[in-house]
Amino acid sequence: IMDKIPSKGSKSRRKGHNYERDIVKFFNKLGFKALTTRNASRLMDNAKIDIYGLPFNVQCKAVEARIEYHNLTKEITDQILKLCPDRSNFPIIIFHKRKKKTTVTMTLEEFEKLIAQSYGTTI
Repeated sequence: IMDKIPSKGSKSRRKGHNYERDIVKFFNKLGFKALTTRNASRLMDNAKIDIYGLPFNVQCKAVEARIEYHNLTKEITDQILKLCPDRSNFPIIIFHKRKKKTTVTMTLEEFEKLIAQSYGTTI
């Protein structure tokens, strides 16, 4: 009986995977051809990029805890430079679901990359 009770870790993992799929659906509704990196690219998944097929790097967090966004962005940047440097010019966007509400966060530098990518301008 004990092996049939899901652990807290497996529940958290499932919650995270479900959230990634929800974000994929969001992007697909916008016209992108997005997939979770677990289904598309192990390398990008290892670089802490959760969604594949986008012109930006997306990290999804479905946790109630507070996130240190600057530290997380630095970790993602370091992994991208190490594992898939061709994606280093793409902005990093963090989706955070907390208490059934999603926020989208990026540093000012990442926002600048997004604007430059979208409009061909720099600040």
